[in-house]
Amino acid sequence: MPDSCLVTVVMALYHPNLKWLKEELASIENQTFRQFQLYIWNDDPHDEYPYEAFFSLHLKHIPFKLFHGPNNMGSNKVFETLTTLVHTPYIAYCDQDDVWLPEKLSTLVSLIAHENVVLTFSDMYVMDETSKIIADSITDIRPRQIIYSDDNLVSQLLAKNFITGCTILMQTQIAQKAVPFPDIFFHDWWLAVFAALSGKIEKADRPLMNYRVYRGNQSKPLAGIHSKAEYLEKYIKQYKQFIDLLSRYFAGDKRLQPYKRWSEARISYFQRPTWKNASYLWKRKNWAPSTTKLELLLPFIPSSIFSHFLRKIQSSQ
Repeated sequence: MPDSCLVTVVMALYHPNLKWLKEELASIENQTFRQFQLYIWNDDPHDEYPYEAFFSLHLKHIPFKLFHGPNNMGSNKVFETLTTLVHTPYIAYCDQDDVWLPEKLSTLVSLIAHENVVLTFSDMYVMDETSKIIADSITDIRPRQIIYSDDNLVSQLLAKNFITGCTILMQTQIAQKAVPFPDIFFHDWWLAVFAALSGKIEKADRPLMNYRVYRGNQSKPLAGIHSKAEYLEKYIKQYKQFIDLLSRYFAGDKRLQPYKRWSEARISYFQRPTWKNASYLWKRKNWAPSTTKLELLLPFIPSSIFSHFLRKIQSSQ
């Protein structure tokens, strides 16, 4: 590691589109902030493409290291493993198919230097498969997503994630305290909530990257859910596991208690709707408005109609 490094950018690699990867590396090479290095993990142990030469060709001035293991681990475990390998004060998370604006790292580093700030992030422009900008904010294509930026983001983040992993820069020591990353949700929500409970989060005042949307995105809304039963298991019950796990890390933190009660009420209402739980959930609809409205209706929606609704949401971007 060069002595001047302050940031390690970590990238999960899996059968990348080489054209898109080339664009991503060009944007990393062109960062105005230069005190950083790149760690890449190839998550297919059988992929024999010469990535070392590819990265050397497209990163002329940025030091990098390429890693791989004996098994395919998935993106959460890859980012967890890379996080444990980092020794710089700050860590940034990176996908294999986006484009960073030149000032991305410099802006985030300047924000994280503020007192007690442990994580910084930004909004994103959105581009399509041809790299054409199609939206000026991720919220333009995901209208149910709201990006908050007030002084205390704990309450909003505990209800629903709005911080995308590839926009994150955070203190490495906090990220490493969050290891192991739970498998039940993507790493970005875990890291964002962990950071919010540990200190302050700062949002940049403008988008700092171009986020690519296409058919294979892992982070599509309600990805992997196809039925009411799967929604209960993978979305409602796993949220309770999420809160229970946070409660073990942050034992006694009273900010978690209302969300523990909320998680229990969501499960109870789905399984046996009552006016009492309906009233409780409605009074807290500001925590996750679209989710609450859906779940209040969910027990009464026929499965076939719900499956159709799911497909519409999942294809909305």
